[in-house]
Amino acid sequence: MILNDKKYSSVLFSIEKLFYYLVVITGFFGVTLFSINLGSFTLFPYRIFLILLWILFLAHTLVNKGKMGFPQYKIQWYFIFLCFWVGYALLSLIWVTSLASGIRNILFLLMGISLIFFCTYYFRKKEDLKQLCWIWFGIFSALVILGFWEHLTGEHLIISKFYSETNVNLMFMPTGVFHNPNDYAAFLTLSIPFAICLFRDGEKILLSFLGMETVAGAIYLIVMSGSRANILAILLELVILLLLINLKQKIKLIAKLTICMAILLILLSNPTKGFLSQTTGEIGSIVTQTEQNIGSMSNRLNLIRNGLLFLHSTALFGVGAGNFEYYMSNFARYDTKGLINPHNWWLEILVNYGILVFIGYIIFYLSIIWKLRKIYYEKLSANEKLICEGLLVSLIGFFFASLGPSSIIAFRPQWFLFAFALTFLNYILNKKEVSQ
Repeated sequence: MILNDKKYSSVLFSIEKLFYYLVVITGFFGVTLFSINLGSFTLFPYRIFLILLWILFLAHTLVNKGKMGFPQYKIQWYFIFLCFWVGYALLSLIWVTSLASGIRNILFLLMGISLIFFCTYYFRKKEDLKQLCWIWFGIFSALVILGFWEHLTGEHLIISKFYSETNVNLMFMPTGVFHNPNDYAAFLTLSIPFAICLFRDGEKILLSFLGMETVAGAIYLIVMSGSRANILAILLELVILLLLINLKQKIKLIAKLTICMAILLILLSNPTKGFLSQTTGEIGSIVTQTEQNIGSMSNRLNLIRNGLLFLHSTALFGVGAGNFEYYMSNFARYDTKGLINPHNWWLEILVNYGILVFIGYIIFYLSIIWKLRKIYYEKLSANEKLICEGLLVSLIGFFFASLGPSSIIAFRPQWFLFAFALTFLNYILNKKEVSQ
C-alpha cells in the first residue's frame, strides 16, 4: 500500500504532531474558547483535537500493521505504572458506590495519560523541547495579562466563579481561564520556573527584563488569589532554584528580582505594599488556623480525617475511582462546612485508588525528580540545562501547588508538566544511548 512508504508515513507523523500542538495550546484554555454541552460531558476544542489525534494515531498504526515502534522504551517503567493505575481504576468500578463518578474520573485519567503518551511519542528532539518551553511561556504571559485585567477591573470571563460578582472582596480576585482562583494560582506556580529559567541568562536584556517582570507579576497574582498552598509552593521553588545554581547565578537572579520588585514598588506603590502585607498575612494565617483548628485549615484537616476513615473502611483498597466526593456527601463524620472535594491531590489519589496506587504514584513522582536532579549535574548544553532546571523546580513546587485546587484529576497543566518531564527524560536517555 502506498501509505506504507516512508514518505507518507512521515507526512502522517507530522500531521499528528501538529494536532498534538493544538491539543497543548487549546488544553491550557479549556472551555474558554467555546464548548458544547452534551449533558454529563462537555465537548470543547482540547477534547475534540485529542479525540481526532487518537483517531489519526490508530489509523496510522493500522496502516503500518502495528509497526510504529516504541520510542519511549527508555521510560517504559513509568508507562507500566500508568497502565497499572488505569487497570486498578477500571477494577475499582466493581466496588464503587457511584458508577457515574467512577467512569467520569477514569475518562479524565485516560485523557491525562494520553497527553503524556503523545508528548513522549511525537517530541524526540531538542528543538521540540524548546518549542514546548516557548509555547508554555507564551500562554503563561497571556494568562498573567488576563489576570491583571481581572484584578484591576473586577471583570471576569464567563467561566470564572466570580463572573458578575459584586462583592468587592471577591470581584478583584483573578481566576484566568479557570473556574477557581486556586486552579489559576496552581497554573502560575507550575509555570514560573520555566519563565525564570528561560530568561535568567537571557542574552537580550530587554527580553530578560520583560520575562522577570512577568514572573514578578505572576507572584503578585498568586498572592492576590489568596492561595496559601501556592504561596508556599513559590517560596519552595525559589529556595530550590537558589540551591541549584552557582554563586554567580544566585547574585544575578537576586539582583534581577530585587530590581523588578523595586520597579513595582515605584510604579504600583500601594498595591505592592498591600501585596507584601497580604503575603505575610496569608502565611501567618496557616499557622494560626492550624493551631486553633479554625477556618479553611480546619476544613482541610477534617477532609483528611474523613478521607482516612473512608480508606480504613475499604481495607486500604480505596473507595474507587472518583468516589471521594460521594463518600463525603453521604458518609462524612467530621464537619467540613459543605466542602466535599479533597482539595489535596495526594489525599485524592490515596482515598480514591488505595494504598497500592498511592505508593506507586509517590515512587513515580520522586523517581522523575531524582532522575532530573541526576541529569542536571551531568554534561548538558545550556538549553538542556535550563529546561532540566525548570522541570525540576516546577515538579518540586507541584508538591504544594497540588494542595490548592479542589481536584486536579482534570487539571490539564499538571498532566502537561509530567508529559514534558518524561519527554525530556526520554530525550536525554536516548541521546546517551546514541553517544555510547
